[in-house]
Amino acid sequence: MIVQNFTLQNFYNVLVTQNFFQYALNSVQVAVTATLIATVAGSLAAYGLSRFTLPKNLNYQLLFTVLTVRMFPPSVTVIPIYILFNREILGVKLYDTQFGLGLAHAFLDIPLVVWIMLGFFREIPRDIEEAALVDGDSWLGAFRRQILPLAAPGLAATAILVAISSWNEFLFALVLTQRSQTLPIAVAGQITQFDILYGNLMAGGVFAAVPVVIFALLVQRYIIRGLTLGGVTG
Repeated sequence: MIVQNFTLQNFYNVLVTQNFFQYALNSVQVAVTATLIATVAGSLAAYGLSRFTLPKNLNYQLLFTVLTVRMFPPSVTVIPIYILFNREILGVKLYDTQFGLGLAHAFLDIPLVVWIMLGFFREIPRDIEEAALVDGDSWLGAFRRQILPLAAPGLAATAILVAISSWNEFLFALVLTQRSQTLPIAVAGQITQFDILYGNLMAGGVFAAVPVVIFALLVQRYIIRGLTLGGVTG
């Protein structure tokens, strides 16, 4: 189909009238929160499982338990999380907050971080930590000053994947937010009960996709480098 009447009215509707910039800001805050929590918690867990052997084969059991979070469909876990977030935890409700949604996204993405970073940490020789310990450093200090710089490409690639996953997530953002909705929910909101605003829908889709495309192009080399280094063994 050839466009006969070129117009930017649909972009005006979504960007100015519906204020999609606020939804974009919510998406950024949620993605940053999810990325920070998932990468920190997941990398620490992966490092511990790669360096320490727990009794009674607990390493394998913990890895399998973490993997079950990714095995279950999100619809199975969204209702318990919705009930939990509607209760006050230390006097604070996490429902309809950017931090709460970011925490839920981190819960979904921590298994991804653990399993990817596990391969990176296993490839780093233990001699590096042992040398640091001999010099008086602690395990946590050796991890921060020696191991993390070596695993930085993998950590960067994993963080990028988590950020993109959080930006595009729909179900948890739909159930766990009202005023703090993200861009995917705002785009889907153009499908109303009585009509489908195709122009607004397309304009909103473009507005939501362009930041991800630009971000992916900018960090493409880090993703390729990180995942490639993680797949090399020798």
